[in-house]
Amino acid sequence: MKGLATLVAVQALLSTISGVLLSQMSFIGKVGITVMYREYGMFKIWWKTAILLFAVQLALLFVLWLIKKLLGRRLSLVAILLFLLFALAGAYFTYLDFTTTSHRLMKMNFHAGVYLFWGTWALACVYFMVVPLRRKTPREEIVVVTPDGMENPSSPETS
Repeated sequence: MKGLATLVAVQALLSTISGVLLSQMSFIGKVGITVMYREYGMFKIWWKTAILLFAVQLALLFVLWLIKKLLGRRLSLVAILLFLLFALAGAYFTYLDFTTTSHRLMKMNFHAGVYLFWGTWALACVYFMVVPLRRKTPREEIVVVTPDGMENPSSPETS
């Protein structure tokens, strides 16, 4: 696929930005994680959060690549659209959570980091919907006839 390395680099950059934003939670959020919700302590350290988010994005890229490679055009489009729908639903339910629960106290940077994660997810889905998969075509073998009448099959690289 054309530009897949660029997409991975963009995913790494956006995961880093999202990790930094998530670590800039409010004082109340940091106290809550320290006192009650210790299992979320990694969200206070930006680089741990960035690595986690990047790992999730790489897993998503791998799954989308497999879907695109193994399924037909229509079926892969449907599957990728389902992943995109999942991202949009995730962003919507995150919005509901951030506006109706105590997570609204977590500060705007924290919220932006989570929304950026869902946006990055959607970006990967759109990429795989738009960019065509390059299928390898079988190479033709060139047959060279020597002056003595012998056939010498060779590939284009050796001739």
